[in-house]
Amino acid sequence: MARFDQASDAQLTRLLAEMERAGKGSDELTRLVHELQVHQIELEQQNRELLAVRAVLEESRERYADLYDFAPVGYLSIDVAGRIQDINLTGAKLLGQSRDQLIGRALSTYIVPDDDMLLKAHLADALHSQARRSCELRLRPDSAAICEDPQTLMLESLLEAGSSPSRIRVILSDITERKRAERDRSQRDIAAAAAESRHRLVSGLERLSAAATAAFDPHAVLNALLRVVQDLLRVDRAWLLHPCDPDATEVRILAEAAVPGCPGEPLTDRTIPTDDPLRHLIRAALNASDPVQDPDPSAVPMLGSGFAPRSRLIIAVRPEGDRPSLLGLHLCRVERTWSEDDLTLTRALAGRLADILDILAVQRALTESEERFRATFEQAAVGICHLDQESSFLRVNRKLCDILGYTQKELLARTCRGLVHPEDRDKLMRYVARIDGDTPYDRVRDRVRDDGQSLELRFIGKSGQAIWCNLTMAVVRDSSGALRYFIGVIEDISVRKQLEERESRHRHALFRVGRISTMGEMSSAIAHEVAQPLMAISTYAGGALERLDSAPTEVEPLRLALRQISRLAARAGRIIERIRDFSRQHASATRPIDLAAISRAAVGMLEPEIRTNAVKVEIRVGADLPFASADPVEIEQVLINLLMNGIEAMRNTPTAERRLSVTIERADPDRVRVAVADRGVGLDRTDSPRLFDPFFTTKEGGTGLGLSMSRTIIDSYGGRIRAEPNPGGGAVFAFTLPGHRAGNATDRSPASVADRSLDGPPGTASGEPK
Repeated sequence: MARFDQASDAQLTRLLAEMERAGKGSDELTRLVHELQVHQIELEQQNRELLAVRAVLEESRERYADLYDFAPVGYLSIDVAGRIQDINLTGAKLLGQSRDQLIGRALSTYIVPDDDMLLKAHLADALHSQARRSCELRLRPDSAAICEDPQTLMLESLLEAGSSPSRIRVILSDITERKRAERDRSQRDIAAAAAESRHRLVSGLERLSAAATAAFDPHAVLNALLRVVQDLLRVDRAWLLHPCDPDATEVRILAEAAVPGCPGEPLTDRTIPTDDPLRHLIRAALNASDPVQDPDPSAVPMLGSGFAPRSRLIIAVRPEGDRPSLLGLHLCRVERTWSEDDLTLTRALAGRLADILDILAVQRALTESEERFRATFEQAAVGICHLDQESSFLRVNRKLCDILGYTQKELLARTCRGLVHPEDRDKLMRYVARIDGDTPYDRVRDRVRDDGQSLELRFIGKSGQAIWCNLTMAVVRDSSGALRYFIGVIEDISVRKQLEERESRHRHALFRVGRISTMGEMSSAIAHEVAQPLMAISTYAGGALERLDSAPTEVEPLRLALRQISRLAARAGRIIERIRDFSRQHASATRPIDLAAISRAAVGMLEPEIRTNAVKVEIRVGADLPFASADPVEIEQVLINLLMNGIEAMRNTPTAERRLSVTIERADPDRVRVAVADRGVGLDRTDSPRLFDPFFTTKEGGTGLGLSMSRTIIDSYGGRIRAEPNPGGGAVFAFTLPGHRAGNATDRSPASVADRSLDGPPGTASGEPK
């Protein structure tokens, strides 16, 4: 516009000058006026055009301002310090402030602090580059609260050409929704990948479990498992080495699987010596919780050059019931980077392989156990059977058939109860009821209950002969506690019963010999004891005869003499009866016995010896003393042996110190203890271990049978007998007997031999003989 005005002024000046010169001629003036009018018209036209252009420019300017302010993106200018110099309304709206508030403020004020360095780097890059630069920044939220999903802006910056000072033109775009969509899509992709990974993992484990049940041969199972592993992980070769133990001198390849054409020869069942590289490899696998990638290929031949491996992976397989194994995988054709999914799947497969190896070990142990059971069952030296609740035979071994004389088929058609002797059937049923009683049971696995007791009874063989057998039974229950079957072990004890009967006869004969021997040792005292009443009888009889001769009419003195004769004869008869009872053969019978009464009777039996040797005897009886369970005559024999030994041991002891005590007390709640203590010579340490040996004696003329028979008697009732020094000098011989329990005796009334007294046991009040 300025150039146009200058041209018009120059043209007007030129025309006025020409008019000045043309004033001399009208024609020339007329021409000039005409030109001036034409020029005026042109100027007016130009002016109108200029006004029209100005109007268009103003309209365009207004449209540009609207486009600038209301553009869908924000526009702003920033100086080199990062301060906002100009910004449109959209940009102001994106930053959450008015335009006036934003001018002169640093853009970093509105950016989250974590992105401040990113903004500075972006602006510095834009200042030093002629190309457009972009970056993503997060806006600071309005409130001070932490926003988990702040608004995100895209900054596109370009240095303004020719601006002075330098300015950066920036375009702001709100990409929050796009970022959210990308994040959602990424999360969906991650979820889909995780779902695919889980599907791959679950399907892989299912395939592995299916392969474990596809065959019965453990070797075939392992090969099938490795084929699944090879296919799932898409490798060329998979192998399993055992044991994964650096201390093992050699290892073995249990199984392997390879794709067709895979380099290398099969090494299944091949034994490999353990060298240092292999030990290092095994330790690396054992010390790592994750698979070891690309281990040393020289450590084991399967990883060496003969198999042309490119990518390798190993992991320890750790079953609970065995030493670890080593699972190896490799590719021979291509290199491979193992993904996290590959490593996760490998870990899961190794864990499932460990479980399957445990199962295979259990199955192998079960198979071996079944084979051992079958061999034991059939080859056992005793009869074994399984019985149902009705005592029918479910299974029998050959030995039981041999014992009873039946074939296996014949026994399976019979019942155990039907083959038992009729007199023993009730005993059998009580025994079965006892072991089948309610007891706690294990709900996880079957439990066999055995009370540890057995039963001796008679079976009727096929020939009709009674066969003595020892029967032991146990109960097998299922997980709910219900009875499944009985296990019975039947041992033929016919020969043993015959030997026991013969031994019993011999033992009783020996006991009788012992009693006679004891009576022989007591013979002089007994003869003196019997001679006294006989001499008195003779004296009284002679006196009576003299009185009859001298005074036949005096009856009362004769009556008194005859009464004395009768009393003394009865006393002599009782002494002889006691000797005969003690010496005669009798059948042993266990019953409840009163040990205090038997002790007093034994002391009474030895009254002549006690009086002759001037021994003081004391009997101590504890409070609340239970009955013992034994044969009274045999226990009396034991007490007499111990008392006689004590009396004889004190023959060289001063008379005032000859004391013999018998103490009866509880040893524990279920046992009674009897102790005989003397003040004699005591025990010789060298002889003590042999005191109870047969025929060993320290007495001159002794038989060596007394203590031996005493131990045999006490042991037969489940008791114990022992000898120990007496703290006051002498020795103590003590024995224990089980207390009587209701229901285990043939006679419930307490028995003793005290009723067979003479004139009553001497010294019953003070415990000393008269």
